[in-house]
Amino acid sequence: MGGGMRSKHVRSKPVLAATFSTKRFVSFCLFAGLFCLCANANKNAPPPSPTSDDNNKTELRNNAASLLADLLGQEKDVSKLLIIKRPSAEIGKVIKAISKTAGDGSDKLEVLARNDKTLNLRALQLPPGETAARAAVSKTEEHELLLTFGTTFELNLLLSQTEALSYGSHLAKIAAENSPSSEQQRDFHSLDVSLDNLYKQVVAQIRTLPRK
Repeated sequence: MGGGMRSKHVRSKPVLAATFSTKRFVSFCLFAGLFCLCANANKNAPPPSPTSDDNNKTELRNNAASLLADLLGQEKDVSKLLIIKRPSAEIGKVIKAISKTAGDGSDKLEVLARNDKTLNLRALQLPPGETAARAAVSKTEEHELLLTFGTTFELNLLLSQTEALSYGSHLAKIAAENSPSSEQQRDFHSLDVSLDNLYKQVVAQIRTLPRK
């Protein structure tokens, strides 16, 4: 009888092993099923909605880019003054470079806006007082440029460009910092660098003007 009990005990081991293996197999299938369900749920889930921080960055970029586009649209025509005015050759060269850079930059912004539908170049969002002040400043500068001559004209022209170029450079920098893609960041950064370099050239020209 003892031998029979031993034989029964020996035969029970494979049964226990099979039961254990079955449990592991069932657990594995359940885990695999849950994994597939999660993967399909993630795949079919709608894209996450933009956060308030993303919205703020987009709004800030659009406002800066719109102000920059407006500025470049004006600056690309600054070389037209050379038709009726005759500054020195060096100053004329810088003014032509400003017009070209502004024109190229304006075209680049239009391309960026076509490629990114979230980039709005019409989001100026200026309060009425700011709009009126800008119009008054523009009229005053135009008056000073048209009615002055010689060194006084050159100084007025260069001073107007230091303001515009510094402002444009900072707008491009803000737009770059709040752009969503590295390509867009590079394009705005390139405009920032170009406008800043022209600003430095204009300042250098001011320093060459004769002192009264």
